[in-house]
Parts: sequence; C-alpha cells; structure tokens
Amino acid sequence: MSVEQLACDAGLSAPRRFLVDWERAEAALGTRLPSDYKEYVHWFGPGDFYEYLIICVPGVENSNTELEARLAREHHGARLLTQIDPKARQRVPLFPEPGGWLPWGFTTGGDGLYWVTSGDDPDRWTIAGRPGRGTDFGYFDGCFTQFLHAFIWDVVGMPFISEAEGDVPVPFAPDTGEWREGGAGERLAAYGRFATD
Repeated sequence: MSVEQLACDAGLSAPRRFLVDWERAEAALGTRLPSDYKEYVHWFGPGDFYEYLIICVPGVENSNTELEARLAREHHGARLLTQIDPKARQRVPLFPEPGGWLPWGFTTGGDGLYWVTSGDDPDRWTIAGRPGRGTDFGYFDGCFTQFLHAFIWDVVGMPFISEAEGDVPVPFAPDTGEWREGGAGERLAAYGRFATD
C-alpha cells in the first residue's frame, strides 16, 4: 500500500505538499520517524478522516494536533495521574522509554494511536491503540500506512475504533493546522508550511 494510493482512496487527487523541517522535528522528538509517515505528511498535511480520526503533524500551529506537543501532553497527563494517586501506574510506556509508545493520532472519542518504538528502525514500528476509557488496548501488526488503509476501508479491527457511519472509503478532510481563537489547545510557532511554488 503506497501513500499515493492511500491518498487517492481517501479522495486526494494530488499531494497537498506540506513541508516540514524533518531534522528539526526529529531532533525535538529525539528519534527518526517512519518514512511512510513523512510521505503521508507531504501528501495529506494537517486534517482528519471523517471528523473522527485526527493525524498529528509536526510544525503546525495548533498544539492539539502538533506531533511533539501531543507527546508532551501525554507525558503531562501521566505526571498528573501520579500526583493525584502516587500508586497509580502509567497506562502505557511512553517514548522515550525503551519500546515506549509515541502518539501520532487520536479520535474525537478520546482514543489514542501510537507507534510502538521497538527496535532501531522506525519503518518497522507497529501500531498500538488505547481507548479513551477502559483498558482494552489494541494492536495492529503493520505500519502507519497499512493502519490508515485498514481504517479508511473500515477493517481496522480495534474494538474501540468506531465503525464508519458514512462513506467507505472514509474521506480525508483537509485542514490548515492553524490554531483558532477560542479553540482548544495553545497557539504554537508554526514551522511547517504548504509549498507555494
């Protein structure tokens, strides 16, 4: 499954050409990222699938959907949990712990999607998910693009991921990545941009 085919299936006729300083993004995270994810970002840029599955993108202005900010938010939540209940255990190991989960997306229902960062090759990372409520973690034995392909064709197989309520394949809804006044999250200094030439 190529990112180009995924884009075609999701309703994009050409790449949106979102440009990211990958050296900066990966240095901030402390790891290389999967090559199919980088290609996805170029093709799709910020946006969501059917106003349900939001993919985080480096360098956008909205902290809710910015990749590094999403990881920081997960760490903040884990710290708050241990402050409230010192005996509480973190639900999942978060990157940069060995094999830690690195968030790349979430659903409007509060479910999180992650790369399981086992091994030195990001292109071999698999996908895991955790529900917003409950402890029924889900695993997907495939890469980022394979997961999205399964999602848009409504065959992802994670019990907490809702079935498509509309069109299949599930269409992509483009966004600018900008923070909106009065919206959730914080305004970040954006360094990603759409190509203009």
